[in-house]
Order: sequence, then structure tokens, then C-alpha cells
Amino acid sequence: MQLRELSVTGAWEITPRQISDDRGVFHEAFTDPAFREMTGHRFDLAQVNVSVSGEGVLRGLHYAEVPPGQAKYVLCPSGTVFDVVVDVRVGSPTFGEW
Repeated sequence: MQLRELSVTGAWEITPRQISDDRGVFHEAFTDPAFREMTGHRFDLAQVNVSVSGEGVLRGLHYAEVPPGQAKYVLCPSGTVFDVVVDVRVGSPTFGEW
């Protein structure tokens, strides 16, 4: 898994490791030890949601205070997604950026 820190402090883009063979493709979407090593942060998984949307669908803004709210992991297994992260944390060095 590869990690790239985004312009918003505390947000990362994760590129899963992909293994292809004659059977198809296997994605290792997330590994906790690698994430902790690369970011210095924990990502304790408590819930997994799956949403399948049609072309051109816009889903709403989701807000969470972290901690103690939710961290979010967005995965697009096929097609494309335009996911926007906005920093609404007052006092954050990247407040208001997206």
C-alpha cells in the first residue's frame, strides 16, 4: 500500500497494493501496521459501510469530529470518484482548505 499526504492536514490518499494473475486481480486495500508506520496514527475499524451509486450521483457532505468522531476510508473499486476533503477544524493550519 502506498500513502500520499494530502494538502489538508491529517488526510491521506491510499493506493492499494494490486496483485494480478490469470484468475483476476487482488487488492490489499488497507493494512493497519503499514498505515500506523507511515502516518503515526491509529485507524481503529469499528464499522464498514458500502454505497453503490449510479453515474452522476452526488452524495452529501459528511462531518465528523475526530476524535471522538469517525475517521473515513473511501474506496472506489471500479469506475471513478471525485471525493472532496474540507478542513472545518477551527485552529487547524489548513482550516478552510479542500
